[in-house]
Amino acid sequence: MRNLKCLALSIMVVLCTSVAFAASVEIVDQAYVKEHLGKAGFVLVDVRSPENFNGESPKEGVKGGHIPGAINVFDDEFDSMTQEQLDSMGLTKDVTVITYCNSGKRSNTIAKKMVKMGYESVKNYEGGIIDWQKDPSNLIEPVTK
Repeated sequence: MRNLKCLALSIMVVLCTSVAFAASVEIVDQAYVKEHLGKAGFVLVDVRSPENFNGESPKEGVKGGHIPGAINVFDDEFDSMTQEQLDSMGLTKDVTVITYCNSGKRSNTIAKKMVKMGYESVKNYEGGIIDWQKDPSNLIEPVTK
């Protein structure tokens, strides 16, 4: 009986420890994105629609286009994508993923889903393209319409 209690206690400790150290989404800012843009092992993911990614303005006051080097994984299509499709886009589980959208809300949802899928280093650019466009020296591709 004593051994059974020790085993149960050990299992609880291991489970609590693994939950405490489980991967989570780290919120990052513009400076972090600029520092890591184009570096090996980092993939910047724009989760907005292909139309917005390719230059169509999502709404008044927000530029269309994307941060240079970003790939587009539309949030409406994410749930139907296979790991093989994500891998083929460079979204392997061994890279650091930085997600963004217009403001950081939808991208945070995708970032959380990626953590649940087993991605260990996922960050969300809170502020997204709205924050990015505040600095006139920041490039946006393609030239917005």
